Amino acid sequence: MKRRTLIRRSLYVVGLTLVWLMLWDTFSVANAASGVLVACLVLLVFPTKEREERTAPHATVIRPFAVLRLVLYVAGQLVVSNALVAREIVARRSRIRTGIVACRLQTSTPGLITLIANLLEISPGTMTVEVRAEPPTIYVHMLMLRELLEARASVAHLERLVLDAFGTDADRLDAGPHEAAS
Repeated sequence: MKRRTLIRRSLYVVGLTLVWLMLWDTFSVANAASGVLVACLVLLVFPTKEREERTAPHATVIRPFAVLRLVLYVAGQLVVSNALVAREIVARRSRIRTGIVACRLQTSTPGLITLIANLLEISPGTMTVEVRAEPPTIYVHMLMLRELLEARASVAHLERLVLDAFGTDADRLDAGPHEAAS
């Protein structure tokens, strides 16, 4: 085993042990020993990727300005959807029109699809019901479904923001120009 790999795995064990100790809230030799044991078991069950795998075509790419755009968009959507759901709660007449919308995705990268599904989950009024890999499709339950095309365009816009923030160049090229995704 290379020295660099040994150091990295040791750091993982130390980090996981610290998390374990924080979860127990008290320090004792038994807690520390069980933390090291659990950390070693976690690393055996979920081995870390080697350097060659981390530089694979689907390696994580982070574009800071695109991440900022994504965060601002999601924050804005959270404010709007919270306001709409709160209005529905206090309104005398309900304007709720629910539905499940199937949205084809441009990306087939599992990590990006998972991120899109989770971002849809955190917003009140939307919930990911199912995700299919072939063809890449996400089924979203919407509490206030006004227009089918508008709902699909909203998911496509979110996908484009995620691709711009975290997608590889190949992912972004496969998705096509911005106008095609929204």
